[in-house]
Amino acid sequence: MPPLDAQAIAALLRELAQRSAAGGGNPYRSKAYRRAAESVATLPIPLEQLVAERRLREIPGVGEGIAEIIATLHKTGSHPTLEALRQEGGARLRDTTDDSGGGQRHIDRAAMLLDNAVRTLREARPELKRITAAGDFRRGAELVGDLALVAEAPSLADGPSTLTAGGELTVHLTDAAHYGITLLHATGSKSHLQALTALARDHGLTLDKRGLRQGRKPLAAASEEAIYQRLGLPFIQPELREGRDEIARALANDLPELVTEQDLRGILHAHTDQSDGVDTIEAMAEATRARGYSYLGVADHSISARYAGGLTTPEIEAQHRLIDRLNKRYGKGFRILKGIESDILADGSLDYPDEVLQRFDFVVASVHSRFKLDREAQTRRIIRAVGNRRTTILGHMTGRRLLQRPGYAVDVEAILKACAAHGVAVEINAHPWRLDLDWRWHQRALELGCLLSINPDAHSTRELDFTRWGVTVARKGGVPAERVLNCRNLAQLTRYLGKRQ
Repeated sequence: MPPLDAQAIAALLRELAQRSAAGGGNPYRSKAYRRAAESVATLPIPLEQLVAERRLREIPGVGEGIAEIIATLHKTGSHPTLEALRQEGGARLRDTTDDSGGGQRHIDRAAMLLDNAVRTLREARPELKRITAAGDFRRGAELVGDLALVAEAPSLADGPSTLTAGGELTVHLTDAAHYGITLLHATGSKSHLQALTALARDHGLTLDKRGLRQGRKPLAAASEEAIYQRLGLPFIQPELREGRDEIARALANDLPELVTEQDLRGILHAHTDQSDGVDTIEAMAEATRARGYSYLGVADHSISARYAGGLTTPEIEAQHRLIDRLNKRYGKGFRILKGIESDILADGSLDYPDEVLQRFDFVVASVHSRFKLDREAQTRRIIRAVGNRRTTILGHMTGRRLLQRPGYAVDVEAILKACAAHGVAVEINAHPWRLDLDWRWHQRALELGCLLSINPDAHSTRELDFTRWGVTVARKGGVPAERVLNCRNLAQLTRYLGKRQ
């Protein structure tokens, strides 16, 4: 039989993962098979090249054992481990990976795959320049379906072309003269491109994959900026290109200046080892300082969340004494803020009395239980918590876990109105499995007068970098820096929190 290609091998690795999990095997092994399958499926170069050159271990997530499995699968179409699992489990296998994602990935996983693909492509094709991520990822989608790269080749005899080596990654090759139009089309969205094409037609122009033209005369193709400019538009950031109202706003010179990572001045909503985090307060503070921020808002879990190490009143007092000692050492340049993530109970009250809540600099109020309350009851519950004078931020409003569970049923509009009325900031939870509040509601939140807060919900020093994904979806929602609570510097934030107290 002919050697198997990358797509076929990826499918067999997924089967290995599924059968291993179904048979009660080592869950880490199953996960390793699944990650290896995804890496193989998104290779930017032919798998047979890596096999021939004995470079399989260069594939992310592929160690010696999985490299041997891939080589055997490539050569024979099977492997003893797979055959043994088939005999144990039978021919039929329910697809345990079906979570209704439709082939989509969390944005952080997509970033890793694309970074790996860029690195592999640069090594295999050093002549390529300007390798840029495109597709859903460049538009900042919370779930990424199409993995795409655009790369500039020094010369292309037949013009721009595409290649797919692993089957789940598309590489668009183009020359310098067509780089902009290729990147524009590879980024999408389809609705945005249709709106641009219609606008070009209104001006008597043609916009297609060759560029913007007037009759046969080329007008713009080398850069996206030039294409938008010739259409009478300012540059539209990729995150906004969803075919909603971005063209109309661009024509009216009403596009927002989107928040950036550099605009963030500090971290709010981070957990430590005093609840369910893995690092100490001091380690989290040092990591926050190292990233250039001027404050860290510690918000460990509250007493109702005993499963997550929720803090008792004596534990709160001890934590605050530690924070005071650390703040004395840090001086005026950096401050640890005393916060709590207080559970919203079923009746909408918070799980500490007011005399405890008033000790905190800020309070993140969040739902962590009773997800199946009906829409009216859940909404009423959250609105009551928002009305608590000690609530500073409403945490992850819908409680969704992307590709795992939908959010609980709530009237988002009503909750946003309550947040605006009570001056409670709405969290954009930056954990890549949450990204909640959904970006489709950000514009409405701004219209109603809400303040937003981009929070990593970090449980380790590494997870502080989740802020990247929160900023990404905030940009997609059209959020400017001036409407983000933690874009305020330490002095501004301290004044704001003091007034709320």
